[in-house]
Amino acid sequence: MFKTIFSQILTDLGELEGDYRAYHLKNDIAQSTLTISIVAVSVLGALGTDAVFFRGRQDLLMLMVGARVAFALICIGVIWAIRRTKRVKDFDLLHMGWTFFVIVSIILFKFTRPVNYLTSSFDVIVPLAIYLLSPLKTKLNSIFALCFSIATLYVDFAFGTGLDPMHFNVAVAAQLVVHALGLGSAFQIQTYRRQSFRAYIQEKDAKEVAAYLSNIDPLTQSLTRRHFLSIAGSEFLRYTRYQRPLSVLAIDADRFKNVNDTYGHHTGDVVLKSLSLVVLEQKRAEDTFGRMGGEEFALILPKTNLDQAKVVAERIRKTWEETPSNMDSVLIHSTISIGVAETIPTDKSFDDLLRRADRMLYKAKERGRNQVVAE
Repeated sequence: MFKTIFSQILTDLGELEGDYRAYHLKNDIAQSTLTISIVAVSVLGALGTDAVFFRGRQDLLMLMVGARVAFALICIGVIWAIRRTKRVKDFDLLHMGWTFFVIVSIILFKFTRPVNYLTSSFDVIVPLAIYLLSPLKTKLNSIFALCFSIATLYVDFAFGTGLDPMHFNVAVAAQLVVHALGLGSAFQIQTYRRQSFRAYIQEKDAKEVAAYLSNIDPLTQSLTRRHFLSIAGSEFLRYTRYQRPLSVLAIDADRFKNVNDTYGHHTGDVVLKSLSLVVLEQKRAEDTFGRMGGEEFALILPKTNLDQAKVVAERIRKTWEETPSNMDSVLIHSTISIGVAETIPTDKSFDDLLRRADRMLYKAKERGRNQVVAE
């Protein structure tokens, strides 16, 4: 029931919950570092109060000094561990352990105060700080805050003999108010962060889709000429750096104008989509396939020499020849011509390589089409 209530109030991120925590991990670590540092300094700063309470009891004063210094050293150790954390799960465990340690320490410190000493102002700060400053889930923070309030009120009621009942009732009322304020504020903060993260993810996804669509030819699902040439430039730079083989296929549909004139442009589009699908199925993951314009395509083959590229080209040519396009139960047979070229030392850019592949393509056309010609 507790979980259901929280899930209904807070923005439910579903599968994005893990991404949300990981996205905020760096900020949560910074916030925890600051919070733990403030707590450590505050505990050490209370040594002045100890000096008043234990005036004339040097042994007890030194014991308190040792306890507060040990508390500060543990805080420093937790900060050191948290700042080296890379996983959300490890961070949560460290912060949960530290929060539990702080609550227990504060309760134990209360026993060092006189029985008629009521620290109401300090006791309401702790749960409020847990709600507002702890980067843990709101459900966990609520459990910690409630446990602290119950424990501190129990100590005041069970061991605070001589307390004015009115003061104790005020302390209880203050705890109820601070929990209502803290929980409400925590919900607002967490809801805002979650909604902001969801908006960020939606905007990021929209940009990625827009970028994808701008780089993909909508008809054939191959790369656009601009994006293809951009990748080709990078591949050529990689070739010049590592001197690995690099080949390219220039592909053109034979007598494509006849297809358009005979069956219509819609059928021509179906043929181009089918041709693109054949090439996409034949290429490797590291190969790059793009539409250069009209019925012309190009395929980049990294780490592939001329002989290997000719084998790939022949396989594509033969597969397409044996794969007629189906248009309204009418099988349309067509062929392609392919020019193949491999980089040579005199190439200054990818354009040089592509021009040589185009020349081989035109030779294939001149020699009767439906064939592969390599330089």
